[in-house]
Amino acid sequence: MAKKSSVNISPIAIIRVIVFLFIGFVVFTGYVNAVDFLTSSPLFSVKDVLIDRSIQFIDLRTLREIPGTNIFEVDINKLDRQIRRRYPYIAELRVVRQLPDRILVLAKQREALMQIYYKKKYLQLDTEGVALYYTLQPAEVPLVFGVPVDNSLFLGGTVRGASLKKVVKILNIFKRSPYLKRWRIHAVQAGNLAKIDLSVGESMHVILDQDNTEEKIGLLQMLVASNKLDLNKVKYIDLRFHEPIIANNEEGKEK
Repeated sequence: MAKKSSVNISPIAIIRVIVFLFIGFVVFTGYVNAVDFLTSSPLFSVKDVLIDRSIQFIDLRTLREIPGTNIFEVDINKLDRQIRRRYPYIAELRVVRQLPDRILVLAKQREALMQIYYKKKYLQLDTEGVALYYTLQPAEVPLVFGVPVDNSLFLGGTVRGASLKKVVKILNIFKRSPYLKRWRIHAVQAGNLAKIDLSVGESMHVILDQDNTEEKIGLLQMLVASNKLDLNKVKYIDLRFHEPIIANNEEGKEK
């Protein structure tokens, strides 16, 4: 005699399975319809590519081809990489979708802080020591000597080394100072960190070392703010010692 099946499925369980399958079908159908709407509706066709004012100079064929493309089909990450590769002097780059029909390219242009004569050209570096671009003629930023440059350096990469790092720090402090930012620094001799020589103006020099840089430049700011210095007569200001040494052009004496 054949045995009866011991599996007993209640009607409620069957109803639950049917309801679950129905909900899954509805969700899947809704998803397919939503994807179809988002990728085919003219509402999401890109009308504008808006570029940040500070980087209006960028010119990529890819950007010109975007209008008319569905906004969800634009490869944001690929576009970001293309811009960074071609324009290494752009900082804080963000490429974003602005629904329903705009692509925004947000960024800030890196600012040249100094330059190095390298490979018979002038390599411009920014406030972080990042290599920006080359120029055939020197720009109006300090020309730095004595900084070693690795042959593997590429645009967008950072020039590394203790001497470069120290010069970047010094020039940034000068740049931020309300008293020193107007000084025209022509050149920086940084081959010896025990004697970093800044050529300022027509004939003045400011001498520093690698120790207590901020404190020593702070002292220089105090001297300038006190109006006790006639910078037109100063030959050099040596800040490497406990008391600054100031040599006057006319007297030829040190104070």
